[in-house]
Amino acid sequence: MRIGIDAHALGTGAGGNESYMRSLLRALGRHAPQLDVVALVGPEYAADRSDPMRQTTYTLPVRSSYLRVPLALPWAAWRARLDLLHVQFNAPPWCPCPYVTSVHDLCWERYPEYLPARDRHRLTMLMPGTIRRAARIFALTHAIKDEIAAEYRVPPDRIDVVSPAADPVFAPVRDEARLAAVRTKYGLPQGYVLYVGALQPRKNLARLAAAFARLEDRGLTHRLVIVGKRAWLYGDMLAQIEALKLGDRLVFTGYVDGADLPALYTAASAFAYVSLYEGFGIPVLEALACATPTLIGNDPAVTEVAGDAALPCDPRDISAIEAGLARILTDASLRADLREKGPRRASVYSEEVMAAGALQAYERLSLRQ
Repeated sequence: MRIGIDAHALGTGAGGNESYMRSLLRALGRHAPQLDVVALVGPEYAADRSDPMRQTTYTLPVRSSYLRVPLALPWAAWRARLDLLHVQFNAPPWCPCPYVTSVHDLCWERYPEYLPARDRHRLTMLMPGTIRRAARIFALTHAIKDEIAAEYRVPPDRIDVVSPAADPVFAPVRDEARLAAVRTKYGLPQGYVLYVGALQPRKNLARLAAAFARLEDRGLTHRLVIVGKRAWLYGDMLAQIEALKLGDRLVFTGYVDGADLPALYTAASAFAYVSLYEGFGIPVLEALACATPTLIGNDPAVTEVAGDAALPCDPRDISAIEAGLARILTDASLRADLREKGPRRASVYSEEVMAAGALQAYERLSLRQ
């Protein structure tokens, strides 16, 4: 069975979309080598040979989703003689082979105001047909599986939960010199609260920063370190953060070298991810794997992923976020408990489990054919 996986997000710094496809390709390459997988990559990845794939690659000639989805993907499926195409979100209206779609979340249904108008309209118009025509649907969590089944009246047995795995590089860093080097590189103190992810309104960074600003009144002198690139609709959010006048207590690093992330997580006093809505929350998994005490919003998908290895709070309540941060930063017993539970919880989401889930779904389709 020859499977083409739309990996156009590789090399783009596209947050969860890129992380998920990188995780899937890595898992299949290591734990399902019997599969004949073709990674359909974009021009950005093709120009970067520093991250070689285990799979065969086929370069899609276009970047625009308006050309890639309806034209480049069907053409690639035909040229590469694919038996199955695996996409994220939108699939071609016509495809020469069956397809599987990975649906990370239903943001365009739940929080349309947090998406650019162009993306919101495209997803609203095209996703119902994509889901209806899909041979199988991959959800990242059981919470999102339930949402898809309810919103689009999809029989649950058509939806497979195939959760991503954290890259094995995410583990506690014991090398003090490496930790010191990362602190020096980004100008960080011994104590800081870390956020990793895209800068966009759904991530709730304005409330996180407002809650963090209050910690000074509690005698806590940590910095808030925000790691990630500006994604979309971030203007009002950044203006609200700037109005807090945090000065040097706030550090924006931009998009960082992935090799630095394990040390950034490990060196942090706490990791805060109080997003309003998620389909999974890969940074949470990475933080848990690095044994970083973690504060999360009470979104169903994120709480499913974290289990009892993170402290939940109401992400719409600034006082609740403040209280959660203060508790993690001051309660030594809680911090020790979360550090112990984090890696154990993260290990549930292994490459072996991800590969086995995907392989089972692919083989189910192969038997049908």
